[in-house]
Amino acid sequence: MRRRQVLALGAGLVALAAGCGGPASTRKLAAATLPIVVPGPSGGDADRVARALKGVAEKAALVADLRPVNRPSHVALAEFTRVRHARQVLMAEPALVGTVRAPRQAGAFTGTTPLVRLCGEWEVLVVPGASRLRSFGAFADAMRRDPAGLAVAGRTQGCVDHMLLGMLAQSLGVDARLLRYVAYPTSGDAVTALTGGRAAAALAGHSGVRDRVRAGDLRVLAVSSPDRIPGVPAPTLLECDTHLDCANWRGILGPRDLPEDDLAALVEMCRYVAGSERWQQACARNGWAPLYLEGEDFRQWLRVETARLARAVGDLGLRT
Repeated sequence: MRRRQVLALGAGLVALAAGCGGPASTRKLAAATLPIVVPGPSGGDADRVARALKGVAEKAALVADLRPVNRPSHVALAEFTRVRHARQVLMAEPALVGTVRAPRQAGAFTGTTPLVRLCGEWEVLVVPGASRLRSFGAFADAMRRDPAGLAVAGRTQGCVDHMLLGMLAQSLGVDARLLRYVAYPTSGDAVTALTGGRAAAALAGHSGVRDRVRAGDLRVLAVSSPDRIPGVPAPTLLECDTHLDCANWRGILGPRDLPEDDLAALVEMCRYVAGSERWQQACARNGWAPLYLEGEDFRQWLRVETARLARAVGDLGLRT
């Protein structure tokens, strides 16, 4: 069966060479209050990243007050792009692509200034410990045989779990519109449905299910990272010949008309945070992969990634 190759996220990864001491160009932010628009509720996945960024940046006196402003995911991007001439930033994530009306989804972040990609969380495909699906190959066979009969749980419709399932179907030659995706508010709710027999498999962020995997309640069939996750005895999707990796990444975007000196200061702040020991510890504690990328490399990666996600949204029949 012919499979369409999907651009690998890992191809854009770069190593961060962190220097010592606070960057000089961030001095203009040192006394500033900087709103950061965060999609989703306080305490949600994106909010935790924003608050970790806030903690490190303020501790290092890079900014006086990095202030999270939580907005519903379906309006966060639209509201951000409507505000002109304001010093603020947006916490971007894959799910925002699904909030943009077609045919603009492939250019969902038009009207913003891409700054940096900070981090991401790898996805895992899990089944109950006693499931008859013993491998990713068995899962793939079941999806090909009866896509509508294989219930897969995940977070809200159009989120990264849902888009990854659509990309898996695309890679396996399955019509994504036939998939049976069961959406729940959180990964915890999806796992409860899975262990309660209301789904055959689930897609979730690794950190949200790792304790259940360690306890043996869940078994990982595959991980979405380009390399295996330490301590998780499961192959990558690339090893399973799907030509696919995928992270629930988080990036920082500025407004369209961001002045050059503000752009430089914001990038310097993020670069310093990403190279700090406190940020690395936060990533390890929360199960985030450091995926720092900035400048033209980030802008080009974001363009390709957004087009990839938009295709998944379209394949799933979720065009708005």
